Amino acid sequence: MKDDELDRISCLPDHVIDQILSYLPIKEAVGTSILSSKWSNKWYTLPNLVFDKHCISDAASQDPSVINNKFLKIVDHVLLLHSGPINKFQIHDYYCNLISLSSMTDIQRWIIHLTRRSIKMFELNIWLKERYKIPWCLFSCQTLRHLNLCSCRLKPPATFEGFKNLESLYLEEVTVAQDDFENMISGCPLLEHLLLFDVDGFSQINVHAPNLKTFQIDGKFDDISLENSFQITTVYADLNSYLNSESNQSKLHGCSSSLLKIFVQLPHIETLEIGYYFLKVH
Repeated sequence: MKDDELDRISCLPDHVIDQILSYLPIKEAVGTSILSSKWSNKWYTLPNLVFDKHCISDAASQDPSVINNKFLKIVDHVLLLHSGPINKFQIHDYYCNLISLSSMTDIQRWIIHLTRRSIKMFELNIWLKERYKIPWCLFSCQTLRHLNLCSCRLKPPATFEGFKNLESLYLEEVTVAQDDFENMISGCPLLEHLLLFDVDGFSQINVHAPNLKTFQIDGKFDDISLENSFQITTVYADLNSYLNSESNQSKLHGCSSSLLKIFVQLPHIETLEIGYYFLKVH
């Protein structure tokens, strides 16, 4: 064949093609299967799967139930045909009607499937009127390194002893009991990054993580304890709710303020960012 007739892209090494496909939205990546017989199954081994509003054309103009059904079929189709390891699985639904409460059985089925594929990063960023309960099968996934959950309830099984390989945990608008939260954190010996936004179910934040480096918190709480978390170098905190808490008003005067005790526990801190009206000028 002459040089101008060669299919140079199809002749690239598989790992290069995988890299190219990784930059495409999942819809376009799957769409490459119609290019030629050589491309019919190239996307089957994509290690990173991200599902969002771009999966469905003209989503804004369609009925929510239609969007939901289409989205579920797309995820099912991809997981059914996919082969090889799945490093990352993400669902981003910013009020786009991709997921409904009736979809929880589908999500549970996906999680069961993913835990058998040694998934490393799982992100379920969905927003519903009612917080959904994370199925127990997720807590059996010990290959997880990054976990991102929004608008849900966490109730680990009694046998859960933590995520032994987890490096980062992001919880936003999540309900979890005090004991369950503390046991989960203490059961993650490799945890380096912890982000808590509007987490409820308890008001005393006790974090015991010897390898934790980044701690970010925003929400209502009465007190924070970071004992045995001596490696923290970066803290981002919104203390507006803390400073305005009735239970803390009597503590926030003079050198004995319990607020100071939080930072005394952090000998290696390098970056401290405190937001929302922290300073009061007399």
